[in-house]
This record gives sequence, structure tokens and C-alpha cells, in this order.
Amino acid sequence: MKKFFLLTAVLLCLFSCSTSESDDEKEPTPEFAMTAEINGELFQANTPFGDNEFSDYTIWNRYPTEEYILLQARKGYEWDTLTEINIWLKKSDIAVGTYAIGKETFEEKPSHYIGFVHPSSEDPTDTKEGTIVITDVNTSAKTVQGTFEFTTVAELYDDSATPNYTITNGKFYYTYE
Repeated sequence: MKKFFLLTAVLLCLFSCSTSESDDEKEPTPEFAMTAEINGELFQANTPFGDNEFSDYTIWNRYPTEEYILLQARKGYEWDTLTEINIWLKKSDIAVGTYAIGKETFEEKPSHYIGFVHPSSEDPTDTKEGTIVITDVNTSAKTVQGTFEFTTVAELYDDSATPNYTITNGKFYYTYE
């Protein structure tokens, strides 16, 4: 009889325990990994693999996987329908804060950078200026979230070009490796 009561008490304890505080405090994963407005039009997208959680490994030599994570959101798959926003964050610099984004110079690797591809451009556009604001980093769960805005030009390496695209109200939420 004692064994029955002891077993019942153990089972009751196991099944009545609540989840840990960290699970209760975890925010739900948003429907889209990234959202923004591109020249006023809503952009909602997930990674190229269709999930809304995981960052991708970068294949770009300029931003090697050992040093950077790539937060990539893609809508469409053919070049004439493809819209893509790529945010590279240097792993050693993933911290809450505001980071200015400037034109890529190739003289020095930036710690934070945004790239943009749009179907009305024949080539990837050239980021002119913007900001990334990292609002939350959870190193245990390996999540990063924040906001961004930037302007781009379709004419690569033309400093006098007028911005063709203005990206505002950008938000991202990713799990990184």
C-alpha cells in the first residue's frame, strides 16, 4: 500500500509540474521571420527554405559562416519575381544596440550589413544607408530580433545615384546557430 501511495505521489508531482519560467517567458515565434515595407508595399517573408525560425549559413566569401550569421528573407524564387533582404551580423557583435549601415566599400568588412534584391533590378542593389536596431538577444535560446530601415540604389557603386528603394518598418526574429 505504501508503494502505491509513493508511486501516486511521484506521478502527481511529475504531471502537475509547470513548465520552467524560461518557457513561460518565451515569446511565440512570429508568422514571418522578416517583415518590412518596400517603397510602401508590405513585404512578409521567411527563409529561402520556408521556415520562419532559423538563420541561414552564408555562402558569401565576404561574410564567412565562421564570423557571421545571415538573416535571409526571400519571397519568390525566379529572378523576375525574387525579392530578398539579407542581413549579415558579425557573431562577435550580436548585441542590443543601434548600428549604422553604410555603403559597402570592400576596404573593411562591416560588423552589420544589409543587402537587397528586387525583381525590377537587373542586379542586386547597392545599400546606400540605414540602421539596424537589435532589440533582443537571447544567447541561451540563440534568438535575435530587431528592426531595420535602409535605402538602396540600383546603380552599383554610383555614389551620386538617387535611392530607388526605401525599406522602412523592417522587423526580424531569427534563431541562429
